[in-house]
Amino acid sequence: MAEKRGKEPLPQVQWKEEKRVLTLEKIPVLELELSVPQMTGGGRGGERISRYYQRLAGAWRSRWGRETYWNACLDLARCREVSRPFRPWAARLSGEVLFQDEGTLSIRMDAREVRGDGRSLQVRTGDLWKLPEGVPLPVRSYFPGDRRWWLHLTRKLREQGEARRAAGDCFLDPDFGGRLRRWLSPYRCCRTPEGLEFYVPQCTLAPSAEGVVTFSLPLSPEPK
Repeated sequence: MAEKRGKEPLPQVQWKEEKRVLTLEKIPVLELELSVPQMTGGGRGGERISRYYQRLAGAWRSRWGRETYWNACLDLARCREVSRPFRPWAARLSGEVLFQDEGTLSIRMDAREVRGDGRSLQVRTGDLWKLPEGVPLPVRSYFPGDRRWWLHLTRKLREQGEARRAAGDCFLDPDFGGRLRRWLSPYRCCRTPEGLEFYVPQCTLAPSAEGVVTFSLPLSPEPK
């Protein structure tokens, strides 16, 4: 009689660190730092999630090793022309596990580039994973039975934005409400212990200094 296989352990998140300095004529021009989530356990589902983040890190390495590096080298050349001190550029990929239980894993990732003059560019992504399968978990699953869930959600977030703007804790553009639905995405969000977070790209609804604007939507506790 064949033995029953035990239940595969859920993926546990570990972070693989990587640091590099790209140079031109032995002068540091771009400092790279990556922290990439890797899954241990979880079988094929954990492997799928790990491969996704490996590809994500590879995309940023490609950008930083080409376009960003070339721009940093051009900045060094301009600084030399006018005898101005050059500050190396910096690029960093980091992340955080915001939520995990037996069925769900949610990871937020931030990519940030800082130029020599201090100007920064930030890109934030969020992922919801269904465990142990290691496949994306649709946001709509948190709104069962509501066919117009996206419309209702965007209305709530617009109200939240208007309240935050009136309180002065977020400098959203005066006309942000009319453009909110364009920039909200169900594929750019995370689960937290309190609810859901949605991320709006930098410079789309607020000045660059605000970075990535985050909207939060509390979820009602599940009945026990």
